This record gives sequence, C-alpha cells and structure tokens, in this order.
Amino acid sequence: MARISTYTSDTSVEKTDKLLGSNSGGATKNFAVEDVSKFLRENNAAGVAGQPTYKYVSSAQGTGTVYVNGATSLAFSSVTTLRVSKYRKGDDNSIENFLETFQGNDIIVSDVEDLDNFGIFTCSNVAQDASTDFYTITLSSVSTLSQGNLVNDKVYAIAVYSVPGDKSTSLTFSPPNFAGHPDLSEDTVNGSTMNYIDWSHNLNKYPSITVTEAFSTTGVGFVPYKYINTNTVRVYFHGGTNGKIYAN
Repeated sequence: MARISTYTSDTSVEKTDKLLGSNSGGATKNFAVEDVSKFLRENNAAGVAGQPTYKYVSSAQGTGTVYVNGATSLAFSSVTTLRVSKYRKGDDNSIENFLETFQGNDIIVSDVEDLDNFGIFTCSNVAQDASTDFYTITLSSVSTLSQGNLVNDKVYAIAVYSVPGDKSTSLTFSPPNFAGHPDLSEDTVNGSTMNYIDWSHNLNKYPSITVTEAFSTTGVGFVPYKYINTNTVRVYFHGGTNGKIYAN
C-alpha cells in the first residue's frame, strides 16, 4: 500500500465512495459513505442537541426503542401515546430527565431517512411505566401537516417543535367559497338569523379572533364568535361577504 499522501484528493464525494478503516474487531474493512451517513443519522452521532433517536418496534424491546403496543405500522394521525426507552439509540446513558422536558410542549417525531414522514403533537404528560426503563408520552395531534406512518424497524428522531413567534393562522373567504363552505350553517343569535362557519384553525389554544370584511366601513367586522374547543372556533356572519378571519 502506497503512502496516503501520494493518493490524489477526491473533491466530489458521493454516497457510493468508500473509506478504508478498521471495525470494532480490528479487521480492515471498506466503509461506504452512505452507510457512515446512515449511522450518524440513526444514532444522532453528530450530536444534534435535543433530538434523541429511536428505532420503532411493536413492543418493548429494550434500549433505544420506541413503541405503540402491538402496532407494526401506525399513521401519525392515529398516534396518542408513545412508549420510549430512557436510553436512546446507540447510547447507554439515561435521558429520563430530558424526556420530561417534552411535557407541555409541542414535539415533532420524524423519520431520519425521510423528513417528509413526520407527526407534530402536543405532549400533555410524560410518566414512567411502573419501574421499567420505558416512559409513556401522552400526545394529541396539533397539525394537519403531519403525514406518513411509524413503521417497524425504522428510526425516528423526537424533538421539541417550535415556530418563530406565537402560532397564528388565517382563513380568506369570498361569497363563492363562503356559500360553498362545508361547515356553513345557520343559527339564531340575539333574535337574528346568522350564517356561521366552524373553522378548524388547529392551534391547540383559544386564540384571539379578528375578522376583516370588505364592506365594513372600518374594515373590521364586529361579528360574534365562540370557541368549540382549542382547535375550532365558530364565527358568525350577516349574509355573504369578502374578508379574512385571523386567529392569533
């Protein structure tokens, strides 16, 4: 084997390139760049703060796993609990205190190989399963953006999910889409018949509601509304109109 310094440098690294080294048993091996990259992602070996990784399994199987009882595949939209080992994948150090920081926060669970496969939830509780090494994380979905599934033997990262500033959203409406809205109904408010929309803003809170209407002299529509729950608000209108509903 020639001296390493005599080899030319490859400035275009590809995933099929190979590195030469020794495995844990001391044998000389070739290591594909894509395999090294996969190891780093699955074990968070690059040290991304606050993002432990776990292999998903259908039942409790020890260190570095997360599971839902009996489910080998489960849509993120159906997830209400996760049971997580206090030992993350590839690490024998307990993170039980760190797991408790998820409580009261929104979290994102994402496939380390496919970032378009993820779920966003609010974590309402983190509790140890009896005296085991597993903790139950109680969840409720907070985003219609979530898509994909938890799949047996695939690896997922779990992290606190945050967005810049406070969460807000809006709904733009005009006479055609207002009249055709699937949630448009009528109700009697203070003796007057009013149209209303049950709008699912999915902010997981009771937001401040503001309505702007094109035909209002001030631009602001002073309309009644009431909260159905933390993700839905009922907004009332007099007839068809143009404008926007803001939830902040």
